[in-house]
Amino acid sequence: MVAQNSLEVGMKCIKYMLFCVTAIFVITSALIISVGTTIYAIYHDVSFFLDPHFFSPATLVIVIGVMMLFISMFGCVGAWRESTCLVNIFAVILSLVFILEVAAAIAAYSLRSQVIDMLDDRLRIALPYYYDNQEVTDAFDFIQNRLNCCGVDTYFDWHAVEPPQGTNGIVVSNITVPNSCCAESHYTVVEDVTVAECTKLFANGCLPRVIYLVYQSAGLLGAGAMTIAFIQLIGIIFSFSLGSAIRKAKTERERRRQEIQSSVINSHTSLNPDGEKIKPIVYVPFYGQTETAA
Repeated sequence: MVAQNSLEVGMKCIKYMLFCVTAIFVITSALIISVGTTIYAIYHDVSFFLDPHFFSPATLVIVIGVMMLFISMFGCVGAWRESTCLVNIFAVILSLVFILEVAAAIAAYSLRSQVIDMLDDRLRIALPYYYDNQEVTDAFDFIQNRLNCCGVDTYFDWHAVEPPQGTNGIVVSNITVPNSCCAESHYTVVEDVTVAECTKLFANGCLPRVIYLVYQSAGLLGAGAMTIAFIQLIGIIFSFSLGSAIRKAKTERERRRQEIQSSVINSHTSLNPDGEKIKPIVYVPFYGQTETAA
C-alpha cells in the first residue's frame, strides 16, 4: 500500500513538472514573439534602405514563437493523460524548432557583416533623389527626425542636392537642408500667424546611427534566439527524461496491478484447493421400528 501511494505521488510530481516546463515554454514563446515583432518593426521603419532578406530572421523568429505556443499543448495533454507518445512528440518537435532557432540566430549574426556596406551604398545613392522621389523623401525625413541626424555624414551632404524652385527648407551657408534636420526652432507670432525659425541643426550624420540601429537589432535578434534555444535545449532533455519516467511509472503500476491480481487469485484458490478430497458420505443402518400414526 505504501509503495502504491509513493508511485501515485511520483506520477503526480512528473505531471506537475511537465506542466511547469510547458508553462516556461509558453512564457518564452511570448518573449520571442515580442522580440521578433519589435525587430521587425524597427526594420520596417528603415525598410527603404534594407534588402528584403534582412526581414527573414525576424520573420522566422516570430513563426517559431507561434509554433511553440501550439507545441506546448502537446506537453500539457501528454502530462494530463500520462501519454508517453505525446510527451515524446512534444520533445521531438521541440528539437526541430531548436534547429530553426539556431538557424535564425546564425542568419541574424551573419547579416551584421553586410550592414555597413549596404547602408552606406543605399543612403548615398538615395540622397540625390530626395526631391524627386516621395519614398526617398519620407525615408530620409523619418530617420532624420527619429534618429536626430542630418545627411549621410553631415548636413554638408545636402550641398550636392539642388532643391526645386519654391521648396521650403533651411538655408545654412548657401546650403538648403530639409526641415527634418532642424533640432531646435524659435517660434514667433506675426499678425496672429505662428512662424517657426530653425535655430539649430542636427550635427551628426545619419549613416552611423542607422548602422548602429540595424547592427544592434540584428545582434539582439541573434542573442534572443540563442538564449531561447538554450532554454529549449534544457526543455528537450527534460521532456525526454519525463517521457522515460512516465513509461517506467506506468510499467511499475502495471506490474503492481498484476501482483495484486495474482495475490487475490492465490488467496482464493487456497480456500478451495484443487487437490482437496471430498469426504465420502457414510450411511448408518437403522434397525429400529418407526412409529405409525394410529
